[in-house]
Amino acid sequence: MSATNKALLNITKQDVNEGVQKSISPAHIPNVESKFKASFFFAIGVISSLSLIGWASLGDTSNPIQEEVPATRVSTGAPILSLSPTQKVANKEISSIYKDKALEPISIAREQKSENREAQPAKVTTSAVSYTANTKTASVTPKKESVIPKTPQEKATEDFFVEEVELLPSDLAQKSRYVAKNALDRSDFKEAMKAYYTVLKYQPSDEESRKKLAALLYGKREVQESAAVLQQGIKLDHNSVSLRLALSSLLQKEKQPEAALSVLEFIPVEADVDYLATRGGLAQQLKLMDLAKESYQMLVEKEPDNGRWWLGLAIVYEREAQVKKAYETYQAALIKPGLSRSSQVFIRDRIKLLATMEGNE
Repeated sequence: MSATNKALLNITKQDVNEGVQKSISPAHIPNVESKFKASFFFAIGVISSLSLIGWASLGDTSNPIQEEVPATRVSTGAPILSLSPTQKVANKEISSIYKDKALEPISIAREQKSENREAQPAKVTTSAVSYTANTKTASVTPKKESVIPKTPQEKATEDFFVEEVELLPSDLAQKSRYVAKNALDRSDFKEAMKAYYTVLKYQPSDEESRKKLAALLYGKREVQESAAVLQQGIKLDHNSVSLRLALSSLLQKEKQPEAALSVLEFIPVEADVDYLATRGGLAQQLKLMDLAKESYQMLVEKEPDNGRWWLGLAIVYEREAQVKKAYETYQAALIKPGLSRSSQVFIRDRIKLLATMEGNE
């Protein structure tokens, strides 16, 4: 072995023996011969201290100063820091420099708090919530039912309910009549006709609505449809006087006197003066004396003081060549009210003529 190797071996043995004999005190800084080594270890110590303080501030990590609190358990989730033997010795020495008794209980409390968090799961209660701030404790307990004032709109909505009501056919017909009336006021004839059709659907016996519908249809020159509406009503009520008169009037306007008279040929039980007068006039116009005489005889019975009916009956007698009855009937008509001046002149002329004819006989 060379002299150089022997010298190195002796130096190494001497360093090992010195390391064994000397004990590192946690309260003293080891003697460093070189200024460069002292600065280097000082920087490492500062960095290590900052790292330790950072790890201590986290709730999920354990206390980095394991040497000071050996009884504290280390969290399973904390990271493990591996150091070389040289760095470990330096950390121990530097930590002994910056060791502060005030930090010890804080670090222990943080470790215990972290252990409690891991050991006990968080509890969530819905019945009450309590917290502490600035030594003042406040608790909030939700009530079972909160009383919140409701607005009038909410009250109205809450009180609102839907009730299904079944309307009778008469109610539906009345509603349609109201719609038709409003439509006529607006001169909306199409809407009015539609409403009257609805009335007749629910109440076919409504003769007034039927006549109004027929009039609207006739105004649109739908003559056949108008007549059909009236005829349907007559089929439903064979004794309807108003519907027969309405249909007869429509046919007269269309220059159909024969058809108009055929509608009035039947005499209803409640035939009024207008019905009989129209019937007698049409029959007289068409020279159907039997129907005319029947009509005027009934009119004279109903209104004996009306000269018009006596005049109509006298004309029938004259056309039947019953001169005496005609003469007497003309005289009765002349003394009755209700005649125009021209009718009176006509009656006097007929009386003179019949008197001459009777004298010649």
